[in-house]
This record gives sequence, structure tokens and C-alpha cells, in this order.
Amino acid sequence: MKISKQKKIKALIFIITCVIGFTIYLNLKNLHVKFYNKTGENLDSLVIAETFIGHLKKDNSTEIIDFKDFYFDGTLPYEQISATIKGKKLNKLHWSWCGTNGNKKSKGSFIFDIKKQIDEKGNICLYLVEHNQKMFWE
Repeated sequence: MKISKQKKIKALIFIITCVIGFTIYLNLKNLHVKFYNKTGENLDSLVIAETFIGHLKKDNSTEIIDFKDFYFDGTLPYEQISATIKGKKLNKLHWSWCGTNGNKKSKGSFIFDIKKQIDEKGNICLYLVEHNQKMFWE
């Protein structure tokens, strides 16, 4: 049985359309995040939201990274973050202890800056803020 050229083209177009549609569906399903290093230092062993990112030079950014979900306190990013600067491990700055506005987002695109701040115990800590924005205490 011979299949006509027209039916082959229709089948190929259908398959290509399905692949493109499935790809778009998978990309829209995730949360896409890009990070800029605004600490003024090179970051080693960077981990955000249990995702190992690795080395991020100062004033550079990551590629877009897909996450299943991301934790926020209200509208402010409040996900776990840690890295090493000059051999010293830095952890997340705990600027919120309430948690009543805590929520997880699993769709959308965000761009965050990674910054550092000294906590009340004198430790240097890391935190996230929307790209080119300031936190309420800055």
C-alpha cells in the first residue's frame, strides 16, 4: 500500500504541531527564574531552592533556570539560598519570621538579584530581591 505525498505532508505537519504544542505546554507549566549576582563577590557552590547552580561571578547572571515552585513571603522572594564567598559559607538572611503571607508560586517568570547583608548577629547572609529593586530596609 502506497501512501500519497499529500498524506505524508499532512502527517508531518500534524507531528510537528504536536511537538511544538507539547514544548510550549511544558515551558508554560514551570516557573522560570534568572539570578543576577549583586553581592560584589564571586559566589561558589551557589544553591537556591535546593537547586545547585554552582559558580556565579560578581555582576554576572545565570541562564534561565526552571523550578517546580518558589517560596515567597507576600510578593517578596524568600527561598532558601546559600553560597561560599572566599571559602566562607553564607546562608539565607532571615528577615521575616512571621510566615503568615508565605506562599509558593509554580508558574511565571521572574528575575532576582542576589544581595548580601549583615544580620543582627554580625553574620554575612544572602537574600533575594526583584531585579534592580531594593528591599524595604535598604
